[in-house]
Amino acid sequence: MPYMRRPPISYVVLNSLKGHLLTNIAHQGYRSVRYCDFKFSAFVSYSRRKTEQSAAIQKTEVSAIPNECLCKYKDGDYDFCYHLPASYSIYGKRFNCNYLPVLDSLGLLGLLKFRYVPDTGNEKEDYISMTKNPVFVTAFSSNHYAEGTRLLYEIRSLWPKQFIIVYDLGLASEQTEIIQKLCDVQYRVFNFSAYPNYFTLLSQFRWKPVIIAETLKEFGSIWYMDTSVVFKKDNLSHVYDLVRCRQNVQNSARSVIPSSELRDEREQRTEHESGWDINQWRENVKECQKSAYLLHGYTGHGIFWATDPVVYEYFPTNFVEIKKPKAKMYEAGFVFVAKTREVITNILRWYVACALEQQCMAGTYGLHCSSTDSKRFSVFAKCHRFDQSVVNLLSANAYYYDRHYYVSEIVDFFNIVRGSTYHDLKPLMKC
Repeated sequence: MPYMRRPPISYVVLNSLKGHLLTNIAHQGYRSVRYCDFKFSAFVSYSRRKTEQSAAIQKTEVSAIPNECLCKYKDGDYDFCYHLPASYSIYGKRFNCNYLPVLDSLGLLGLLKFRYVPDTGNEKEDYISMTKNPVFVTAFSSNHYAEGTRLLYEIRSLWPKQFIIVYDLGLASEQTEIIQKLCDVQYRVFNFSAYPNYFTLLSQFRWKPVIIAETLKEFGSIWYMDTSVVFKKDNLSHVYDLVRCRQNVQNSARSVIPSSELRDEREQRTEHESGWDINQWRENVKECQKSAYLLHGYTGHGIFWATDPVVYEYFPTNFVEIKKPKAKMYEAGFVFVAKTREVITNILRWYVACALEQQCMAGTYGLHCSSTDSKRFSVFAKCHRFDQSVVNLLSANAYYYDRHYYVSEIVDFFNIVRGSTYHDLKPLMKC
């Protein structure tokens, strides 16, 4: 049954109530909500649409930038509001215009001058680069140094010549001295002085999207991994094939996305990832609809369960779909990324913008969650996962609120193991 049109409604609410009120109003049948925030003097527009559109690349006309989203920078006007990919009339609070130079330096502005991403009709034009041997990237401070030594030791055991970039987030001098002597390892100090001072709160992980963006700008594709990652095998071609298929397939030849109802049914009958299901993998390669920003490790709960409501002020979503079991949350600390236009436009640009905006990534809740295991999708557990909440929400928004399209569904090549004893890296200094 089509949605009944209701007149737009306006509310002025206290800051502490706004997230919940907007959520409820948007699902009472109103097509649009105009929200005024006294504190930030900004507006957020919400609307509902029944039809599902392609979230990654759409064929649509370029439209004027809304006044509340407009930023002036260098050569023109920029739209610095995130627009929901499936419905561009829905957009969030504008990010601080002062952060545009940072995005520019990371190569993330691109089509930000326009509200829409034009559809070229040819996926090859969207495909930017994927190097034969993606660079491995990690970052850690002194309290994760033991884990870091294990990661480097295990990588070198499997890939003797693999190029690795290590970002120093606060290592001791004797630790940096060892890292700098390792073969095929590039040591870099993360430049905290170039970013707001709250970047030094390492547990908010704002540095992570910046590091991913910085290295992706240099290299066609990367693996970013936290120190808790332990590789189990050296052949990763089955992961690469999920993205590499784009080089040979045009948009028109890629599989049609099933309806939300059919995908709900698929999720119910799909078992949790275990090893490598070759039949499913073959179907995924044939379908060729995976994101080029691929997550891998399931956290055990949904996105809505562990995402602070303040995030939705910047990144509106479909609150019906985001509460379903197919909108699962995956580890942000282990990702394979190939540089494509849709990755930059729909995920990485906004991932970095959120890191720069103090309230966007910080939220108001901590890591401790309060909810029963039986409601790990539809209930907010009053907790927040910082960068992980943000990148999962962006991925879900861009890929039909369905983890099938933003995760590899392959787990035979790694484990996540937190905590480690020190591994001697001196043998790795012999090139």
